[in-house]
Amino acid sequence: MIYEKSCGAVVFTVKNGRRLYLAEHMVKGHTSICKGHVEGAETEHETASREIREETGLEVEFVDGFSHTIRYSPYEGCLKDVTFFLAYAGSTDTVPQPEEVVAVEWAELADALVMLTHQSDRETLLAADRYLDRHPEAWFFRPMRRHEREVDRERCEEIIKGGFDGVLSLCGDEGWPYGVPLSYVYRDGKIYFHGAKAGQKLDAVRRDPRASFCVVTRDIVDARRYTTHYQSAIAFGTIREVTDEGEKRAALRALALEYAPADTPEHREKTIDAEFKATTVLELDIAHMTGKENG
Repeated sequence: MIYEKSCGAVVFTVKNGRRLYLAEHMVKGHTSICKGHVEGAETEHETASREIREETGLEVEFVDGFSHTIRYSPYEGCLKDVTFFLAYAGSTDTVPQPEEVVAVEWAELADALVMLTHQSDRETLLAADRYLDRHPEAWFFRPMRRHEREVDRERCEEIIKGGFDGVLSLCGDEGWPYGVPLSYVYRDGKIYFHGAKAGQKLDAVRRDPRASFCVVTRDIVDARRYTTHYQSAIAFGTIREVTDEGEKRAALRALALEYAPADTPEHREKTIDAEFKATTVLELDIAHMTGKENG
């Protein structure tokens, strides 16, 4: 029995909020997802990246967490495994490889499924699309350019927990960016804010709940080296107004403990009671975190 191994990727991009998938119209007459044979000591990702680059001219970034392997027999006495990954393309400008590819086309899911010749490719594309639906952080948010300064989610949480204020960014009036500095508390994987019952912040949240919140816990200028030593993290997610009284009171207690830890429980509750009706509590449900540090 002969065994063969190929690798490729479902290549996608995002235009005007729409996911577009790449389909290759091949010289041999079929339409497929980009893939090719593993060469030498290549890793699977190296093979997929090379095939995409050779067949389309694209440089891509792989999305973590997705792989889909199919097995079939291309001819008698041979078994072939093809492992597909997910890859994001920042550009739709392609240069098809004339020896193998007639044309490259970008299409939304329904159209791409019609184009693909083989059922196995259609199943792979559907699996990739379902993965992106379940993991919006994989395609809504760009990977960090300076990878060497990037920190993981656990470190992002440490940075956010260590701060006392940050800047909440929203879509303001007439689409103008609106950033507002706020105190906050990080609790059970979510960020809570408090404020008045009316104002531009609430208007923006009610119009579009998407937001980001940036916390900087260190910013030291190193004038001799023309650089700074910093720690920062950004949380992306959606905001909702907390309306359940028990949940709202718990958030206000957490805020009070964060900023006045030495206060007595009696005075803390008295203060919360006095301001409860006039106060709005907002919760940022985090979909994605990114952070970096230097020095």
